[in-house]
Amino acid sequence: MNNTVRSFSIVTAFSVLTRLLSFLFKIWMSRSLGAETVGIYQIALSVILLLFSLTAGAPTVLSRKVAECAGRGDTARQNALTTASLLIGGGVAVALCVVFYACSRFLGGIFADERCIPIFLIMLPALVTSSLYAPLRSWFWGRKKFIVFSATELGDEAFKIGFSLLFAGGLVASLTGAQGVALALVLSDVLSVTVLAVLFFKAGGRLSRPSGGKELLSATLPLSAVRILTSLSASLTALVIPKRLVAGGMTVEYATAQYGRVAGMALPLIMAPVTVIAALSVVLTPDIAELASKKRYDEIREKVQTSLLFAALVASAFFALYMPLGKELGSFFFGDEVAGAFVSFAAVLIFPLALNQVTTPVLNSLGMEKVTFASCVAGLACTLPCIFFLPSVIGIYAVAVASGAAFAVTSLINCIALRKKLGKIGGTGKTAAVCLFSFPLALLGFFSERLLAPLVGATGTLIILAVVLAGLFALFVAVFGIVDIKAFFAMALPTRADFSAVLAKRRKSARPRKCAQKKRRKTVSTVY
Repeated sequence: MNNTVRSFSIVTAFSVLTRLLSFLFKIWMSRSLGAETVGIYQIALSVILLLFSLTAGAPTVLSRKVAECAGRGDTARQNALTTASLLIGGGVAVALCVVFYACSRFLGGIFADERCIPIFLIMLPALVTSSLYAPLRSWFWGRKKFIVFSATELGDEAFKIGFSLLFAGGLVASLTGAQGVALALVLSDVLSVTVLAVLFFKAGGRLSRPSGGKELLSATLPLSAVRILTSLSASLTALVIPKRLVAGGMTVEYATAQYGRVAGMALPLIMAPVTVIAALSVVLTPDIAELASKKRYDEIREKVQTSLLFAALVASAFFALYMPLGKELGSFFFGDEVAGAFVSFAAVLIFPLALNQVTTPVLNSLGMEKVTFASCVAGLACTLPCIFFLPSVIGIYAVAVASGAAFAVTSLINCIALRKKLGKIGGTGKTAAVCLFSFPLALLGFFSERLLAPLVGATGTLIILAVVLAGLFALFVAVFGIVDIKAFFAMALPTRADFSAVLAKRRKSARPRKCAQKKRRKTVSTVY
């Protein structure tokens, strides 16, 4: 069985389950708590995520270093690097918590809606737990222990949902809905870190004398800067957009609800397809780091080519569905057509988002963190004018334009850097054909939706067109030979040789046990 395909299948399965749980949680929040509460929670969370970018370091760097050490069999070095990462992240997290709790009365100048402040303060301890969670997961990532790496994220999401149903569902009368979800976030993090630490020690990980701190920091600084800038962009969007909407004539409550529809409903739906692409990136990161250390660039080019085609397939298929069926999807999942209209408008974001999801991890695996930092700065520079000036012109849709501009510029710079590093990457014709085909397919869906909606309603239109458009896309891929389905299943499914190898391994391990049993019997008979 192909190891990359097998690992990808494992990570994808867990990632899809995790994102499905997260998506169902968003649906529950939007229907049970309302768009305004979702907006309050999302605004507070965006600032927490910005601070988390200061405490988590760069998991990619630690996983790459652990992968390099694993290739040499240097277990002590892996443990020393992980311990150093834990101490650095934990120290920064504790310091940030102390500062913000001490200055809590001055937080009114940060949030447009002061109801976000208590939510933010409840969430703040999650910085400490997350600073421990990230390095431990990176240790498993670098060692290619993808089941633990992915299962812990799934568990964290399940814990959060369970605690949210308890606290936001009215178990504690003194907590509002948003406060209950914030408390659930902290408690789920504590439980997840505890489970992950147990698995870490059980798998052979140890806390040892830290070393390599300077090495980690020097490689981490560009990626930490990228994380900070990305989180800063999200935080600025969350803080500035509602203020600009209020300045344009909206009430604070309505502006918060509008942002809640976008951040808590529409964007998670748009981001959902990228989950599968992200799973592939998780698997490729240690592989490419290992290949790069051995200068095997031909194999890296092949992996990048396959990844780009896969990203194009996923992005094109979902664009063809999202663009014509946004309102139906918003109504079906969230009971909110306004959020659905945003999905239709922003569906084109999937293309630069998917491209960025492939190219950024590849560059980081090749040790080109400075390039990803430069592309992130350029993307942020495009975002700022959009979020400050466009809300007064196009309202909440400024979020889509800002995100699209940032991802497009970032992806373009990444592609240029990859071309210089690896040379020409083949397969661009197939990738372009898949993307181009999705536009007329989406247009067909757009006009069909106008005809069907009055006849069969929103749900009927959604089901019929989803089946038809997906069938047409699959037919195009099969007829033009975009993907060799037989070859994929040949790699993904176990062969007779795989079963034979497993049986031989079991027989081999059974022999020593039988010999040991015979020796024990001889000893017992001799004694008696």
